[in-house]
Amino acid sequence: MNSSRTRRFYSIPLAHGWPSFVILLLLSLFILGPAVYAQSSRSDLPEGFEGKTLLWSVELGTHQYTSPQIDGDRIYLGTNDWGLEHPSVESTGGGLLLCLERTSGELIWQLPLPRYMAGTTPPFHFNHFKCGLCSQPQVDGDRLYLVGSRGGILCVDRDGQADGNDGPFVDELVYMQPTDTSYQLQPTDGDIIWRYDLIKQLGVIPHDACSSTPLLQGEFLYANTSNGHDDTHDQVANPEAPSLIVLNKKTGGLVATDGGIFGERLLHGNWCSPVATNIAGRNMILFGGGDGILYAFEPIDPNDPSTYVEAETGGVPSLKLIWKTDCNPPEYRSRDGQPIAYARWNKKTPDGPSEIIAKPVVHNDRVYVPIGQSPLHGPGQGQLSCIDGATGKFIWKTTEVDRSICDVAIDSDGLLYIPDYSGVMHCLDADTGKVVWQHKMRFGAWTGSPVLYDGKVFVVTEKDKKLWTFQAGRECEVLQEARLPSAAISPVVHEGVFYLPTQRKLLAIQYDE
Repeated sequence: MNSSRTRRFYSIPLAHGWPSFVILLLLSLFILGPAVYAQSSRSDLPEGFEGKTLLWSVELGTHQYTSPQIDGDRIYLGTNDWGLEHPSVESTGGGLLLCLERTSGELIWQLPLPRYMAGTTPPFHFNHFKCGLCSQPQVDGDRLYLVGSRGGILCVDRDGQADGNDGPFVDELVYMQPTDTSYQLQPTDGDIIWRYDLIKQLGVIPHDACSSTPLLQGEFLYANTSNGHDDTHDQVANPEAPSLIVLNKKTGGLVATDGGIFGERLLHGNWCSPVATNIAGRNMILFGGGDGILYAFEPIDPNDPSTYVEAETGGVPSLKLIWKTDCNPPEYRSRDGQPIAYARWNKKTPDGPSEIIAKPVVHNDRVYVPIGQSPLHGPGQGQLSCIDGATGKFIWKTTEVDRSICDVAIDSDGLLYIPDYSGVMHCLDADTGKVVWQHKMRFGAWTGSPVLYDGKVFVVTEKDKKLWTFQAGRECEVLQEARLPSAAISPVVHEGVFYLPTQRKLLAIQYDE
């Protein structure tokens, strides 16, 4: 299907003198309105791709926080709906799931997720930034799984409505809220298979945004609920609501929860994506908590009671804890016997504890994870931890790394790369935690994790909208410092093509000629 939102460029190598490369994302707090269409290839091409070919570009909205998901000949991407083109559904400041042709960028289908308007009323502090869909869809055969922007977990048909409206969920017209009551679903509309409503079914009060990616593990789907504080930021709105749940991927039925172990300990919200791993022959689910503690859970098997904790008064069982490790030093939590206040947007402080937002990274049976906070809280003290995945004990930890919500990247030489919100790019020895080199980038990084490709490390900084390109290795070598016309997040490289999402566009750039 042709769409005016797509602009294609057919194998025209770009001028060799054209500027340098780009990837960065900016959490703007101001809504700028729908994006305009590309006017020329020169305006679309970011700095740093001299001699490369821009294959196509697609208009998005005004907020974009997820990397594309590649699925054969398709791309799935979440954004907000300010760039929505639909004959009957209007933009609300909600989310939008796009399914695009990988080779052309042309639209196959789209699923609008209208804004949850009650999220702006107490006790909610939810969807007020109009961030859109902040979850990377996970693919399993003909189904996609994602954490929706309205406070629900969705299972979506890979083919949209092209093969009919598959159930059990068949109320897409009610869900999408078309303005024309006579509108009929089209092949270009999305198809929801099932929906689990976190707010109505579990009493979850998501904070800021539902911002995480679910985990498929066997027959089950593990998902973060984004439960958090109320609108006052002084207390957890519903401390009994879980932060980590398990659903049956086929039916959407609730299988297990974390048992409410977070409760009042949530510092702000919970936005870490769960991770599955096998360490020393033992399967486990890693989850960074909104209390600053890293948890390792037993993967649940309903047929094996040793893998879960039975509910005392009926209901679903709780996940069984293997180990937990506080990733905050004690001196971050209390001073002179008194708790240190947690920073927040209207009371910024470099002191105090932080939650875990970055996804834990496993390398050689070790788990690497930093602590950090919303960038609205400003820079502050942090810690990067290397934890024995079998025992939960520290192998090393360093406070050289300030607050960071970026995943670490580790290369084949055992060098670890991570930027922090104080604007420092760190290269550490992954085995020992010793600093190999550091580079001050002037502004903080938080909108995208470092990406290793082609012997380089790509890092984005927020306020100056720059992409930094470092040579991977033991010597600090800045290859490029490129300014972007629009902020972006981490790209996905597939078959030599950089799929680069910016705030307003998704670009496909032929990197390997």
